[in-house]
Amino acid sequence: MTRAKAQLLILDDEERIRQLLLDFFEDYDEFSARACESAEAALEELARQPADLGIVDMHLPGMDGQHFALAAHACGLCRRFLLHTGSMDFALTPELLRIGITSADVFLKPADTAELLARARTLLGLPGDETS
Repeated sequence: MTRAKAQLLILDDEERIRQLLLDFFEDYDEFSARACESAEAALEELARQPADLGIVDMHLPGMDGQHFALAAHACGLCRRFLLHTGSMDFALTPELLRIGITSADVFLKPADTAELLARARTLLGLPGDETS
């Protein structure tokens, strides 16, 4: 029996980073990845098809990554998140901690994609085999 692919949403306003992450995760058969450039577009996308995991840039124009994660979680559209930030002084807020985000879920740009993959697999309960 074939396992359903984990639904992954990548949210980053920088096209280069968004495309790099999308291309990377599409190389692995266990993921079905899609990407958005704004939190508002991502919430609309999640309303059409919820995700199992979101990789979220914290600094976005309009709604920021924290408010996006809190809204997506509250609506049941996405329950797990990896946070992607270029801010060296980023700190998890009590609200993010309450929805289960830990320091292990925070990655500084440029993030090691192998580490992102490993953490995504851990959060989703997927095997850690590096082959696609």
